[in-house]
Amino acid sequence: MLIGLARDIDLADDLLQETYLRAQSGISSYRGDNDRAWLSTIARNVFLCHKRRRYVSAEVSDDGTVDAAHYSPVGAEDHLDLIRVREAISELDPNLRTALLMKHYCGFTYREIAEHAQCPVGTAKWRVSLAVGRLNEMLGLAEEIMEMTCADVSRLRVLDYLYGALAPDESEAMARHLRDCPKCRSRVDGTRRILSALDALEGERKHMQVIELDEAGTLTLYTMMRRLNTSDQPIDDLTFVCSKGPIAEYVAAQGEELAFTVAEEHDRANYPNTYLYTAKLPRPVAPGEVCDSMTIFPSLKHRAVGMEPDGSWTFAWKQLTSVENDYAFALALRLPSGAHSVSAEPPATETRVSSSATTLLWRCMRAANQAFECEVTYRLRDNQA
Repeated sequence: MLIGLARDIDLADDLLQETYLRAQSGISSYRGDNDRAWLSTIARNVFLCHKRRRYVSAEVSDDGTVDAAHYSPVGAEDHLDLIRVREAISELDPNLRTALLMKHYCGFTYREIAEHAQCPVGTAKWRVSLAVGRLNEMLGLAEEIMEMTCADVSRLRVLDYLYGALAPDESEAMARHLRDCPKCRSRVDGTRRILSALDALEGERKHMQVIELDEAGTLTLYTMMRRLNTSDQPIDDLTFVCSKGPIAEYVAAQGEELAFTVAEEHDRANYPNTYLYTAKLPRPVAPGEVCDSMTIFPSLKHRAVGMEPDGSWTFAWKQLTSVENDYAFALALRLPSGAHSVSAEPPATETRVSSSATTLLWRCMRAANQAFECEVTYRLRDNQA
């Protein structure tokens, strides 16, 4: 559940440890009969505390509080704005759109964006800033922005503040300024609104997977989805289609585990060899709100995982998608406990090594309907090889 909330397998590890420490300290007063629900509640609270500790984000207000419906960062009253933002993203100059998507959905630095675009770092910064400015214009916020005159609150500095890229002392100085300057505070709120809309539209512009491998080469697949209700009616059920194969073990949405049913997809002409999953949501998703969900498929035998004659292992993965827009793709691959990576093609964007595991992360941009493929060679601990 923490992987689905944090959308980061390594952060979920840290939050899991904190969850059990809190459970240990409170076990003497526990009088319930549902351990699973009790631990899940603690885990959700740990995650929300982590969100509060983040200095600022598109979903956290200036006073540090988190809305209980943090899965719906924009709000039902703004669903028409979301539709306009969606259209505006598609209408952006491709260079501006790519820079914005790389920054917001891939988490790339300006230097990495510049390397991808083969342009100066200053140009990469300008493109991200201009893209947000164009979206502001679409929402009618440009007039507010033009009125801002404080030298320390440039559009780029506001973005760095909201993305948490400022040094702690600079962030504190910005926070003090915003408390004392209503005009600049209004400007930041307008930009936060844009970033919140981008968060809400993540499902249309970002695809993310987490894969865990065990020592036998069996994988567990975590798929994350973020869906925006673009209709004018509340949505009570979560439905999605998956290829036939092992049935999912776990489905969660809005931070809670769900009971679900599985049936053959009725639209076999368009979705052959698929299952239709249906689950009742814990609360309706209003128009303009977002529903985050995660599905876990355990113990998958993947034909592209195997031991080589020299004792190393190979893992090959191809993620197919059918989308009409350019999009950001993120894959986190957790190697078996104690294993280390020998090679990866394409090279991983980031490699995280802890005392117990190595995680390879890829973050990249894909063109419409373009698949992501990777191949990794790794070695288990010497006593496992």
